[in-house]
Amino acid sequence: MEILERRTAISGIGLRLAGRQTGQSALQLTLDAIDDALSDAGLGYDDIDGLSSWPGISSTPGMAPVTLREIKESLDLKLNWFAASPEAPGQLSAVMNAAMAVATGQAQHVICFRTLSQYSEQVKARSRKTADTAEASRVDGLMSWIRPFNGLSAAHPLALVATRHMHEYGTTREQLGAIAVNARRNAMVNPLALYREPMNLDDYLAARMITEPLCLYDCDAPIDGSTVIIVSNLDAAKTLRKPPLRIEAMSGALYGRNSWDQFDDLTSMAANDAGRHLWTRTGLRPTDIQVANLYDGFSILTLIWLEALGFCGKGESGAFVEGGWRIARDGELPLNTGGGQLSAGRLHGFGLLWETCIQLWDEGGDRQVAGKPEVGLAAAGGGPLAGCILLTRV
Repeated sequence: MEILERRTAISGIGLRLAGRQTGQSALQLTLDAIDDALSDAGLGYDDIDGLSSWPGISSTPGMAPVTLREIKESLDLKLNWFAASPEAPGQLSAVMNAAMAVATGQAQHVICFRTLSQYSEQVKARSRKTADTAEASRVDGLMSWIRPFNGLSAAHPLALVATRHMHEYGTTREQLGAIAVNARRNAMVNPLALYREPMNLDDYLAARMITEPLCLYDCDAPIDGSTVIIVSNLDAAKTLRKPPLRIEAMSGALYGRNSWDQFDDLTSMAANDAGRHLWTRTGLRPTDIQVANLYDGFSILTLIWLEALGFCGKGESGAFVEGGWRIARDGELPLNTGGGQLSAGRLHGFGLLWETCIQLWDEGGDRQVAGKPEVGLAAAGGGPLAGCILLTRV
């Protein structure tokens, strides 16, 4: 069976951050990131015939502040294919959908973008919310089952997952802290990272609790920014400015419940299905991975992805990361080399894929993994959302 995604490659990337400087237009951030990605690949606007994003349109403020329509009209793109949908395997589905379009000949070069302005929207909401002006709003859909129990954030169901993981496998807060401390160590040498101040395990343990057992440093940091990935036909990409990064395999499998809290095994989630399925599409194995950027919207998610992708056995992820030496940039599995979302800022998985590309192109500067890695992996999502992409340097 031909693995169709291998007909495709990432040819260029772009990233524009406002960080926590509010007031910058989300649309302008996106257009600037697109310009950066086109320059990176050596492409022009006329070369682009596809456009992709996730989730497309969202009622959550700052979650999807830029639509496909705005990009298409702003750049006057002539598109053979475009797509954006919230019902998909999470954030990286924008890239996965683009790869399938390219592999089947629907498009040659697809701009995939993920833009967030959640920090700006949070600032606006805080300024509007006063005792005199607060208004009640009707809650429906999924939130109607969660809001009565004061579950206002993904942190709440994931705190339950972390608690269960601790109960079942003896996972400790110190082991969760190893994820956060490693991310901060990498962020300190990433000039684009949000948090670059030194942090040790004692600092982590002393941080205020958000929802037990997750503290402040277990939770990613909302920022404003836009990430762009260009997916191209592999043969066409070989003629461009940079060596293409072939999509060796990708997976967004979901066999269990489409839920945040109703999995048969509460110490796992959709990552388990996507991770296992990934290895059915490649002859490579976890031991071949030279750099991994795994979702850390909350630290427990990184532990779940490590198990799901087979870097360690079930329940062994805490011991795997303990002390941080295995996951350091000079360890056996360099992990979240740009600081991840915990310290670099929340870019909803796109930043993790961007960082994987940076490492495979040997452009990491002070945070570059030694030995010019040729095989990298990015994974994004929590709960019922899970997507992972395996890249190889051509």
